Amino acid sequence: MERVMYNTVLGAKPLQADGRTFYYSDYNFEGRKVYSNHRWPCCSGTLPQVATDYRINTYFRDAQSVFVNLYIPSTLHWTHQGIKVSLVQKGSYPYDGAIEFEFALSKPTDLFANLRIPAWAEGASISLNGKRWTDPVPPGTFASLRREWKDGDHLELELPMRMRLEALDARNPETVALLRGPLVLFAVTTSAERISRQQLLNAKDAGAGKWQVATARGPMTMLPFTAIEDEQYSTYLKVSG
Repeated sequence: MERVMYNTVLGAKPLQADGRTFYYSDYNFEGRKVYSNHRWPCCSGTLPQVATDYRINTYFRDAQSVFVNLYIPSTLHWTHQGIKVSLVQKGSYPYDGAIEFEFALSKPTDLFANLRIPAWAEGASISLNGKRWTDPVPPGTFASLRREWKDGDHLELELPMRMRLEALDARNPETVALLRGPLVLFAVTTSAERISRQQLLNAKDAGAGKWQVATARGPMTMLPFTAIEDEQYSTYLKVSG
């Protein structure tokens, strides 16, 4: 769900007053974002509906717990066993892996706070009020913190944002995408130049939300989907080595 949000939905072209709607994006070696040829296709309604759904899927609760599912600056208010609780989330994720949470409670209360640890976040860590949480934080699970929470309690989650490669499928191991955290980094290029895995993994942060990969022809710009407008891009690249 998170990867679809950052790598498709949030990068959609804006809805047009005449009914033209972002229809699909190519994921081949000559990709472009395009509008539907038809006015008021089904995407005119379903695309904004999907975007709205992310708001209601950021947090979940049950009788004993709160679950943080998406890392989006936000505030959640609820009543737990008659006690008013607020949880404020801050950070610049997905560009930065540091996420902060602060609790506000009308009185101390026992509660499970569950933080989603993405499958790619090997080595994630949690700190509570400045002290490292010693329980394991395995990727691909929810880290569960149970305690008597007090007003002003402060949580810090650190998700390592390392570069990694993901193959198109098992039959095409040399056709790969470059990812950093939940973001796919798309090559803004008009050539299908073959490069090495290490060259991709050595991509450097060039600031302003873009990265660069050193190639024989010079730097190749890599952008998240939200930063791409009308440029031709490639989701996957052929690699050697």
